[in-house]
Amino acid sequence: MIARIALVAAIAVASIAASSDGPSEKKFTKLRTAQGETCPPIRNLSCKTLGDPSEYKCTWDEKFAGKKWRTSTALVGRDGKSWTWLDGGPRCSSLKQH
Repeated sequence: MIARIALVAAIAVASIAASSDGPSEKKFTKLRTAQGETCPPIRNLSCKTLGDPSEYKCTWDEKFAGKKWRTSTALVGRDGKSWTWLDGGPRCSSLKQH
């Protein structure tokens, strides 16, 4: 009985961990360029939930031509199977702030 409870708990933790990964790099790049922006390449994308399982803080490195890799962050949200950009600022750090 205890082994069964431990197995169910382990499966629940694994499914929560699997669902908290955030968008894939391909989907995240699509979000960044959704309004026609030209964005620099990225690497090391990592997204974590922010308490609400539908909101994520993503961190990544981006490289501008002739510059070193630079870390950036943004907030994104999950709406069913699709993703939404939650930050009010530009999607690419290379764009001027409004």
